[in-house]
Amino acid sequence: MKASETTLRNLLEGGKQFQIPLFQRTYRWKKENWETLWEDLMYLYNDQVQGAYFLGPIVTQAIPGTADGISPFIVIDGQQRLTTLTIILAALRNYLKKTDKNMAQEVEELYLINKFKKNDDIYKILPTQGDRDVYKSIIQSKQTKDIQKEGQIYEAYKFFNGKFKKPDPEDDQILNYTKFKTILLERLCFVNITTDDSDNPYLIFESLNNKGEELTQADLVRNYIFMKLPPEKREEVYQSEWRPLQESFKTYVGDKNYTDELNNAFWFYLRKDGDAVNEKEVYKNLKKRFDNSQMDIKDELQELVKFANYYKRLKFEEEEPEEKLRVCFKRLMRLDFKTCHIFLLNIYHEYDQKRLSLEKFEEILCYLESYFVRRFFCGVSTNILGKVFNTLYSEVKQKNPDDSIDGLRQVLKQYEKNKVWPDDDRFRNGIINENIYTKSLNDRTKLILERLEAFLTREKVETDKLTIEHVMPQTLKKEWKTFKECQ
Repeated sequence: MKASETTLRNLLEGGKQFQIPLFQRTYRWKKENWETLWEDLMYLYNDQVQGAYFLGPIVTQAIPGTADGISPFIVIDGQQRLTTLTIILAALRNYLKKTDKNMAQEVEELYLINKFKKNDDIYKILPTQGDRDVYKSIIQSKQTKDIQKEGQIYEAYKFFNGKFKKPDPEDDQILNYTKFKTILLERLCFVNITTDDSDNPYLIFESLNNKGEELTQADLVRNYIFMKLPPEKREEVYQSEWRPLQESFKTYVGDKNYTDELNNAFWFYLRKDGDAVNEKEVYKNLKKRFDNSQMDIKDELQELVKFANYYKRLKFEEEEPEEKLRVCFKRLMRLDFKTCHIFLLNIYHEYDQKRLSLEKFEEILCYLESYFVRRFFCGVSTNILGKVFNTLYSEVKQKNPDDSIDGLRQVLKQYEKNKVWPDDDRFRNGIINENIYTKSLNDRTKLILERLEAFLTREKVETDKLTIEHVMPQTLKKEWKTFKECQ
């Protein structure tokens, strides 16, 4: 590992390319980061700070290039700063085009692109795939209207473009672009740390990020998997497996929250075989599973993605192509009965593998719904359900390896105490005595009452002609009647 002091000019000049690898997150800097950097640049510009300004370490690893190609480096630490500074250079270049075309050309050809290269080799900085298209449009654009207007990279460009237009809202100062270019390229100082080929870049990255505490569990899983893959397979596997999964989750929860939902999907996957796994140790447990697996890393990833997609269909019923299952999944979500998804991942796998019919899948879902609604009316605590569903599938298979419905029925009937599936007598008494009607009807209560109505008519419960209206207090009868008439 070699370390040396350098400037942005020295870092970018020559036929180099700094590649942001798949194990890095996408660009994350926000307005407060951009504001701080701009203020620091203005201190230098206004001579309030003398000498060089230290911006921290840039950690890279040289990787083999070709005789007629560029000198590529993987960026292990420093992608936010490098990306931001080249975005500033791109905004500066666009302003220089109006006043000094020669200088604009110099900025572009020396510090933004490798002029005589082709395809992706032309870019000095090559962001990770999620940011690449927007970044390319900024570097290539002849006018602002040509830039892809999406994501944080575009927001960064828009911010600095606005700063060149008016550097200080309280001042009519006009920038001297030549002076600003010199400050940017020569007075910003880094320590450039270049690692040897034998060093593991992921381990270095993990160490620099304090063992991953700044990353989500899903980020760490992605990082680990793609560093385990051979370099020549990473792009293909990313495009075929990881990116479709990532983008589909973003559809439902957005860019900011999709890693949390992915983490839940991975957590449920780890628990489906009966293992008790802490939600904060998803990465640790998946890493252990992958390390001990006899399967190829790509096959392990495909298995993980497959079950994450099952989870997605259970959680976001619009993803489910079968209408009958969509209805059932939606009811489970309205009941806020997500814990059963641990068990249902295995059941969905049976269904997906044609080992379980649609009709039998529906029947299993009805059993689970009955289990939940009966317990609800009998006032049984839900705290135990995580443990119940962690081990339920293995218990079912022990009872009847060939028939999941029969196995499920046997297991639920044998449960006692806080795991109990209340019998008809206890259920009937719970309907009469349990007070769930203290609040105005909300979505969950409406569904509970709808399902109770179905149970009273379909299940073999001796109710003595008991009806919803019979057990509901007078204060809610009118509201319930209005609700039913509006359905």
